[in-house]
Amino acid sequence: MAHVMKFTKASCGHMFAHFDRKAEHISNENLDRERTHLNYNLATHQTMDQGEFVRKRCAEVHCQNRKDVNVMATWVVTVPKDLPEQEHKAFFQASYDFLQQRYGRENVVSAYVHMDEVTPHMHFAFVPVKHGFKEDKKNPDISIEYRKVSAKEVLNRRELQAFHPALQRYVERELGHEVSILNEATKEGNKSIEELKRQTATERLQEANEKAAQIVSKAREGVKVVEQDIQALEGKRTALEGEIEALEVKLQGRQLQIREVMEIKPEYEKGLFGSVKGIKGVTVSDIENLKATAIKGLEARDRLEKLTFEYERVKKLVPTMDERMRDAQDRTRLEQLEKAFQRLPEHIQKQLLPAKGKSHDRGRER
Repeated sequence: MAHVMKFTKASCGHMFAHFDRKAEHISNENLDRERTHLNYNLATHQTMDQGEFVRKRCAEVHCQNRKDVNVMATWVVTVPKDLPEQEHKAFFQASYDFLQQRYGRENVVSAYVHMDEVTPHMHFAFVPVKHGFKEDKKNPDISIEYRKVSAKEVLNRRELQAFHPALQRYVERELGHEVSILNEATKEGNKSIEELKRQTATERLQEANEKAAQIVSKAREGVKVVEQDIQALEGKRTALEGEIEALEVKLQGRQLQIREVMEIKPEYEKGLFGSVKGIKGVTVSDIENLKATAIKGLEARDRLEKLTFEYERVKKLVPTMDERMRDAQDRTRLEQLEKAFQRLPEHIQKQLLPAKGKSHDRGRER
C-alpha cells in the first residue's frame, strides 16, 4: 500500500533529514539505529543535495513565489505483509520504476528505502511538475508547452483513485505473480498519513489488549494452582497440629515415668562393703546407677521421638527431601542401657520401671 504527502519549502528540511538519516536525533519512536545501515536510495542518478535539487528544479519551471506552494510531494510505499522477504528488493525496485515513469525521472528528489523501522517502506520524493500544452492567446492556432509546480493538479482526485490499481498491475507484471497492494486502506483511494497512523495505533492497541488478556488468563490459572497448594499445606498443617498435640500428651506421660523412677526406693538388705544380700556381684551403688541409667534412657527415648517426629514433619512438608534425620548416638546409647537393664533381676526391674499401663492410667488422671 502507499500514501501521499505534500510539503512547502519551509517543511521540506525535516523530511530530508528523515529520508537520509543524517541527523543525530530523529523524533521517531519506531526507529532502530542498529538497522539504519540497511537503508538505501534507489534514485542513484541523483547526486545533488535534496534541498538544492528542489530549489534548482523549481527555478527551471514555473513556480509561484508563495509560502503556501507545495514544492515537494512524497509517496510512501509499504511492502505487503504477505510478500516473502526475499522479494522485498524487487518489489521496491518495481515500485520505484513505476513512480519515476509516472512523475518524471527529471523531477525525482530521492527514493530512500527504510529497513530500520517496524515495516520496510520507501519514500519516493519528487517535485510535482505539471506538464501540458495551452493555447497561445495571441495565436489560437499555436499550442504552447508549459511545466509548472502544481501538486494540486498532479495529485488530483482522479490520480489518487487510479494510483493503487495502476501500481498493483505494474508490480505484478514485474514480479510475475499477484501482489496484495489493494486492501481496505487503499481500495477506496489514498488515505492521509494521519489516518494511517490512527489505524496502526488502533491495531496495536487491539493486539496489546489480546496479549494482556492472555497474560491475565495465565495469571488466573497460576493463582488457582497456588490456592490448591495452599489448601494442601493447610491440610498438612492441621494434621501436624494433631500429631503435635498427641505427642505432647505422650511426653507428659513420659515425664511422669521419670519422676516415678526418681521416687523409687527399692527394698533390699545391705551386706558388707555396700553389697546387696542375695544378689551376687550387685552393690547399692549399682542399683542407684541403674536408676540414673533408667532416667537417662527415658530421656533419650524422648529426644529420639522428638527427632523422629521432626523428621516426619519435614518429610511431609518437603516430599523431595532425601536427607534422613537420625540421632545415631542416642539410639546406640539407648540400646546399651536397655541391655544393662535386662541383666538386672526381675524384681529389681519392676521396682525401677513401673508398668506401662499403670503409668498411662496415672497420666490420664492428671
